[in-house]
Amino acid sequence: MQRSKYMETLKGGYAVSFEISPIWREAFSLAWDAFCRGSVPVGCVVVDGEDRILARGQNAIYDDEIRTPLAGTNLAHAEMVALSKLRNSEHNPRLYTLYTTLEPCPMCFGAIAMMGIKQVRYAARDAMAGSAALTAATPYLRSKCIHLEWEDSPLEVFQIALATAFELNRKHPKQQQLLELWESDCPVGVHVGTALYQRGDFHTAVRERWEFEQVFARVMTNSANVREIGRGGGLYEDSAF
Repeated sequence: MQRSKYMETLKGGYAVSFEISPIWREAFSLAWDAFCRGSVPVGCVVVDGEDRILARGQNAIYDDEIRTPLAGTNLAHAEMVALSKLRNSEHNPRLYTLYTTLEPCPMCFGAIAMMGIKQVRYAARDAMAGSAALTAATPYLRSKCIHLEWEDSPLEVFQIALATAFELNRKHPKQQQLLELWESDCPVGVHVGTALYQRGDFHTAVRERWEFEQVFARVMTNSANVREIGRGGGLYEDSAF
């Protein structure tokens, strides 16, 4: 599979790079679009055995305009939107793999099980609502033989940074609890998301209509620099973002 490489150069010539597959690029482009539209930043794609994308979905619970019957409802999670596009007469989901930028919640896990999808890959853990543990919760779910795989890559940092910025802007009553739970798994993501949100960087990116690649590269650069904070480093400052 062809992979794309994104690189951002720091002052002093330091650079950080990370390769991302076209599938994950599409999923995160959907997550970024959801963020820009004021909804929860989660994206999802369903692919066949040859990695061809068959269905796409992005969270739309706060988006009444996007084209899905679920838009503007609490059912409009990215996975639900993608799965709703797979008609029984046209697809055999048992042969497909679902990619989602955030660990599926109980509702989405249930939909995955009922659709018969066997392979699920997620980029970031969700200690609040993530439901990978449900694979063995009941005899019925165990019989589904669903294999969930956490990507365990820098993609988690980007997803958590984006989700952190969204939650800080949303000001949900359970915001502190949610961020503390995410921080237990991905402290760098929460730290970068908080810092860039407070600095106004995400607002600037939305206003100037930045593409996913630009935002991803900047978050990755700052996440690499944040790891140096204990040794006197800090966030990368750049007036362009």
